[in-house]
Amino acid sequence: MKIETKFFGAVEIEDSQIIEFPHGIPGFENAHKFTVLKHDDSPFHVLQSVERADLAFIIIELGKVVPDYEIDLPDEVVVELKLGKPEESLVYAIVVLPSDISQATVNLAAPLVINVKEKRGVQVILNNPAYGIKHPLFSKVKEENELKSAK
Repeated sequence: MKIETKFFGAVEIEDSQIIEFPHGIPGFENAHKFTVLKHDDSPFHVLQSVERADLAFIIIELGKVVPDYEIDLPDEVVVELKLGKPEESLVYAIVVLPSDISQATVNLAAPLVINVKEKRGVQVILNNPAYGIKHPLFSKVKEENELKSAK
């Protein structure tokens, strides 16, 4: 099927690439069908609404941002996603890209969890003070640059 996208124009996707978000995404509860569009070898992907060309989110796998990131999914989320094993899921963070890309942030407090086998997704709102909504994407690079300039 051909869909219109926010960043790539018209693209062809297979029905098997559609991920159902039964409750939508907070703030966008009326959009339920999305697909993950990958661009070359970029660590960034696009979660594109299949129903609305103007609705898309830049996302990144959380393991690439915070390697030790862990979440304990509530039982109702595991049931909703039809998760049999943790290996069936991918966990993404939504990326906010301001005009100064060095100030980009990711939302660790509300990860997107997708069951890749069942093609179901949900955005989980965590109650964990260790995970903020504006975690610097380039924090390690920033820290290294600050250390170099302090020498």
